Amino acid sequence: MIDRHQIRKLSPVDGDIFTLPANTPFELAQHLGEAITIAKPGIKAIVICADLRQADVAVMNAAGWYRK
Repeated sequence: MIDRHQIRKLSPVDGDIFTLPANTPFELAQHLGEAITIAKPGIKAIVICADLRQADVAVMNAAGWYRK
């Protein structure tokens, strides 16, 4: 369940990456993705359940992310 006191307004734009704690249930991440799509139809954004600070370049490259 989401604590309503932790909810903040989001204004998603193309290319946004939404990070959730690694232990977030898949269903909750999926619901967030669906809510973002409803809020901004056609948006291209990513929802990730992980701490990106711990991802190295090899992990990001394997996921199709490349530095510019």
